Amino acid sequence: MDQPNVLLVVLDSVRAKNVGHLGYPRDTTPRLDEFAERATTYVNARSPGIHSISSHVSLFTGLEVAEHRATSHSAHIEPGHTIWEELADAGYRTGLFTPNAIVAESSNLASFFQKAVGPKRQELVFPDALGPAQVDGDPSYGDYLKACVRSDSPIRSIINGLSREFGSSTAAHDPTREHAGEYIDAFLQWCESESAPWAACINLMDAHYPYLSQESYSRWGDDTLENLHREAMGGPLTTQYLGDRPFWELEATESLYDDCIRQVDDYVGKLLDELDANGELDETLVVVTSDHGEGFGEYSNLNDEVRLIDHSWGIGDEVAHVPLVVKPPGDSSNETVTKPATLTQFPNVVRESLEGGTGSFTLDAGCAITTSYRIQEPGTELPLPADEREPYFGPWHSICRQQNGRVVVDSVRRDDGFRHTPSPEEGVESVDRKYIEAVIGELSEAGVTQSSDDPSSEVEQRLQELGYMT
Repeated sequence: MDQPNVLLVVLDSVRAKNVGHLGYPRDTTPRLDEFAERATTYVNARSPGIHSISSHVSLFTGLEVAEHRATSHSAHIEPGHTIWEELADAGYRTGLFTPNAIVAESSNLASFFQKAVGPKRQELVFPDALGPAQVDGDPSYGDYLKACVRSDSPIRSIINGLSREFGSSTAAHDPTREHAGEYIDAFLQWCESESAPWAACINLMDAHYPYLSQESYSRWGDDTLENLHREAMGGPLTTQYLGDRPFWELEATESLYDDCIRQVDDYVGKLLDELDANGELDETLVVVTSDHGEGFGEYSNLNDEVRLIDHSWGIGDEVAHVPLVVKPPGDSSNETVTKPATLTQFPNVVRESLEGGTGSFTLDAGCAITTSYRIQEPGTELPLPADEREPYFGPWHSICRQQNGRVVVDSVRRDDGFRHTPSPEEGVESVDRKYIEAVIGELSEAGVTQSSDDPSSEVEQRLQELGYMT
């Protein structure tokens, strides 16, 4: 086989707990479950971080979060450290396809690809008419209306304003317009455009907040639940549910989330079908995973004063345990790996594949590290009194490893500690804090993160539309 293609599919925010072949009772991932039957499934895969930026930097560079320290939405890293640059130097065409504003816009990760598509939600309803970004300064709505009246297309310009900067934040939440199919189609057109081997990352955000699926995928949610959820979409979920909204609403939202997982699963199935029909699937290293999970009001296993909301804080399985299905080129054998696996191995797996081998997402050291440094003091973004914020402060560290023939997860946050095992009937055990401190202590900062400017107002808006605290 000549140089194999490389395809990384990131199902943004999809946690292992809600995936069919990992034990979820709802039929959320029939296509991924089917694919797993002819691939390698890692049942104990952990994300390096619990946020898009930190996990993607680890995926792209192979560095742990404690090494790269890229934790802010606008983090920039130095050139020369990503597997995508390495692949380009080896003659590959590289492409990024995603609606994720953090990966594609506010950070500089898109710059390490030769081709980048997204987010499409930035596109105006009428591209030939005026938009908010075309008015100088920081215009008020009145200033923008005056500019619209003076433009060649007043009505269309006003509609553009309502759909973007001066409209409700829910205006961009159109699941018929911003969905996986849009980016998969762009990817397929790109990879068929030339004969050179290609390497691509497709990050799909259908399962990310705001948890709104297309009607054809609505199975567990309903109009009542969706309408209730839309009432909470006026700002970040953290602000809503640490404020006045009851947590039972967030817990119920998991049904909408499941609908969205089923949607992205179906699109990924169609992608794999298309690659198979084109004769490319067997010639491609395919990695399907997630960058982090999602919280729906679960209590933190480290501190029961904290409840998990989306992926803003915490380190438990809800946000750290992710699906990971890998099909090496030329191989359709089924294998299940129970050893702890880490996404930081992605660059090494790619290198092994290029050399004709089959790499592994497990490490000889036998552990998988998850780290988050958020929330950082003083935590003014939290809608809580100053004396109630401390339980949310990082850093949070979690290490999944094999010990005495079983998988254990040790987690710490400051003075808080917790050990999780698959068999709770064995009794409560003390966390191995010394082990975590030793492992994290061996990781030194790699010096790959640059200083960066704050995102533009347009990018800030797109981050807010995705529920992020900015």
